[in-house]
Amino acid sequence: MGHRFLLYLLFIGILFQLAGCGRKKSNSVRISVHYPKAAGDTVRVGRVNMVSMDGIILGRVRLDSAGKGVLEVPVDAPVFAYLNGDVISAGMLLYPGDDVVIVPSANGTKVDIQFEGDGAAINQAYHEAQQNRNDFDKWNGKYYFHLPPDEFLKAKDSLRSYYDQLLTQLKPDDQIPAERLDLIKRQMDMHVAFYQFNFAIGKDSAEIPAQVRKFVSKIPVDTMAIQTGMFDYALIASQFYRNEISDAIYEENKEVDGDSLETIFPILVEQKIKAAKYPGLVEDLVRAMGVHVQIAMNGLTPDLLKTARKLGKELGSDDFKNAIHEDVAKWEKIGPGKPAPDFSGLTPDGKKLALSDLRGRIVYVDIWATWCGYCIEEFPDSQKMQEEFKGNDKVAFLYVSVDQDTLAWKKMMAGKKVPNGLHMLHGTNGPQSIWNLYHVSGIPRYLLIDGDGRMVAAHAERPSSGNVQAELRKLLTARHIAEK
Repeated sequence: MGHRFLLYLLFIGILFQLAGCGRKKSNSVRISVHYPKAAGDTVRVGRVNMVSMDGIILGRVRLDSAGKGVLEVPVDAPVFAYLNGDVISAGMLLYPGDDVVIVPSANGTKVDIQFEGDGAAINQAYHEAQQNRNDFDKWNGKYYFHLPPDEFLKAKDSLRSYYDQLLTQLKPDDQIPAERLDLIKRQMDMHVAFYQFNFAIGKDSAEIPAQVRKFVSKIPVDTMAIQTGMFDYALIASQFYRNEISDAIYEENKEVDGDSLETIFPILVEQKIKAAKYPGLVEDLVRAMGVHVQIAMNGLTPDLLKTARKLGKELGSDDFKNAIHEDVAKWEKIGPGKPAPDFSGLTPDGKKLALSDLRGRIVYVDIWATWCGYCIEEFPDSQKMQEEFKGNDKVAFLYVSVDQDTLAWKKMMAGKKVPNGLHMLHGTNGPQSIWNLYHVSGIPRYLLIDGDGRMVAAHAERPSSGNVQAELRKLLTARHIAEK
């Protein structure tokens, strides 16, 4: 009797294990890839941080020699995600508990991937939309954002019509729940919205059709777009902040001294966003986006740091908080007193020059390019500034060109249209580039580094400000006292 009872328990245990193997997990998605042409490829699945717009990797798998691989990614709510590798890439709408299968599409079809399993029809439509959206970047041979108003409206209507045709193929039934259909429709609507926001950037009112001008004056209020991570909504929020908040503040305060405005700018941004009375999640995104953009443009000023810490306590989304925290952390690494990250390049005569080669000298770094008009406008003031320190070997003026076009740089150097000083070509954008090491989002950009190779300012003032000379003299005095 005892042996039979033990065998019975063992049998029940096996049944539970088998049942567990087939049960879907409610907080993850299983993705199976069988794509022979991608054999050996590493496939990553991720989603977007709505503030920084960086990818958040959820999982990865290396496909075997047959192009097969399986991964489970954590998903506790519906989310728009992406899958990419060297050979295959796709956009996906993932739901907790889904079992998604990706295989090659049948011969003769326009798309390269076929979805099977849970949410197959929705994911197939989404993938097709993602693959074909670039076809609408041009209309009659012109990029849509360069079109005259009437032509742009035709291009927009064509994009809308394409999405409507895709949606008519999807009908809510047992295979396509209405909730998923609603999300994919919202996503397509959001791309049409982004199409209009992107067209309106930098244009005068007269160049924008009245209906588009009215549409882009307000941010679309769609909390579901934020919750599900729609990338187009993040792009819209970024553009809306720059155009309707940041630019508007500058326009409203154009009589205010630049330095004074910069000091109170984070406060004005907060006030303007609060006054709009957006729903909580939309307001939080725009607030976080505002701080993110300001830090990228101006570095981590004391006022921005204060605002960032305030948002860290008030924002409800962990994603938003993490984006701001990462911004603060990466800028603190190049804050005053921190070691200046080293970089190198080639001088006009082909020799290698590194920042570290200048240790012992105070270094004013000018990051520029031949195609940057604002950079070149600063050169006369830069030359005058150098004259004040002529013959002083304790100060170095380093001009770092980020040109990809080597010939253009050499031509400008040969034409003597650049200031005296040390010059290097640093036309790279890899992980160890000056772009990444110093978080350069635009040029001209200026750095100030002391004689011990430590940061003084990651956003030093421009030559035309007239303030750099005093800062250099102060650093020289401090170094002279330290050497006594």
